[in-house]
Amino acid sequence: MAKVLIIEARFYDHIADGLLAGARAEFDKAGVAHDLLVVPGIFELPAALKLVLTAAEQGNDKARYDGFVTLGCAIRGESDHYHHVGTECMRGIADLSMAYDLALGNGVLTVHNEAQALARSDPARKNLGGQAARACLRMMAVKRELGLSS
Repeated sequence: MAKVLIIEARFYDHIADGLLAGARAEFDKAGVAHDLLVVPGIFELPAALKLVLTAAEQGNDKARYDGFVTLGCAIRGESDHYHHVGTECMRGIADLSMAYDLALGNGVLTVHNEAQALARSDPARKNLGGQAARACLRMMAVKRELGLSS
């Protein structure tokens, strides 16, 4: 049975709740088991993903997953912090995804305000958590179609 790891940044709990609910609903619908790893903010997402990959490389069977989903949110504030954190998060996730041939769905929001974040995270509205889960599932299928092991 396929197993996916959701890595969730909880900096904005109320937004993270919606993203996670959307992702979990998609995996439940697909019958895919999923674990959850929680980190403080989006900047920590790539580091957490790399730690999991390293643990798997070192033989930790509990760290072996067929796919990954990253969830979190950065909201623009008064400084440039949002831009730097968002850029480094996305770069780190993309770099790891390509370096390790990961089946990964990215549900990290970078938005201008809380209203945008709420609309995008709400499973009844834009459901970007669910979209990230569907992207992960599709990339898992692509790997299978190409004969690549997870």
